[in-house]
Amino acid sequence: MGKVEVYAQIDIAAPPDAVRKVFLDFARYNEWQKGWDITLMDSAKTQSDLEVGDRLRVAMHGMVFRPYVEENSPERFTWTGSIPILLSGQHSFLFTPSKEIAGGTTFIQTENFGGALAVMYSPFAKKEPAPSPNWEAFNAALKQEAEKRYPLV
Repeated sequence: MGKVEVYAQIDIAAPPDAVRKVFLDFARYNEWQKGWDITLMDSAKTQSDLEVGDRLRVAMHGMVFRPYVEENSPERFTWTGSIPILLSGQHSFLFTPSKEIAGGTTFIQTENFGGALAVMYSPFAKKEPAPSPNWEAFNAALKQEAEKRYPLV
């Protein structure tokens, strides 16, 4: 069975906690980007309440899946989903201090695929250029929204 990692990164002129706040504000996604929709399966929870094992409904450009939250920390948000034996994916979003922009954020998306069908993703496993126009568009939209809401002074 194959394993494949996909990766995309952008530097944002807003602090990591602010970028994370914009990222986790799922209800406002349609205001600043197209193609992604994330909702909590448990309506009694909020994004800041999400814990390991909580379930999401994620729609990305026509694909819909229901992954489980694996981590929700100040530095990382991760979900995991699978089609048993055939394909599993662990998608992480990292919010780290930027080395390029003082006070800014390096936002990184990674997805690790495993399972029998992971080899289908191998053509996209290059770090440059970004593997998916959808990821690049999301990252650019997140950058624009975070810099608008929480500009560095």
